[in-house]
Amino acid sequence: MDTNLVLRSGLTHLTGDETLTAVEVGPMVHPLVLHVQVPVAPSGSLDVELEFGDAASFTEIDNANFKQITVAGHYSMPFFTWHKYLQVKLNNSGSVDFDHVKVWIDNAHRYDTPYNA
Repeated sequence: MDTNLVLRSGLTHLTGDETLTAVEVGPMVHPLVLHVQVPVAPSGSLDVELEFGDAASFTEIDNANFKQITVAGHYSMPFFTWHKYLQVKLNNSGSVDFDHVKVWIDNAHRYDTPYNA
């Protein structure tokens, strides 16, 4: 895993809203996957929004949203964009402690060709 694509390492508790640092993902040839790991069952809900833009200073041009997270688990969503940058927003309803939430990006095409081809 590329450590530059670990957007939230989980070293601290997620107790409020967070906007994670914009990361360059484009131009894309294959889709990528955004992963969110929620280690404990929350008493509230977590909204995860992917915002896409063309400059690191970041102005949202397009977006996508996860289904609202209300139970502990590993969540993932593939995405593809023609924009250059991705910024992830974690919107924590009621400032609930979601514990050590991790967020990272991984490639979706790891196994798209035969081994040793």
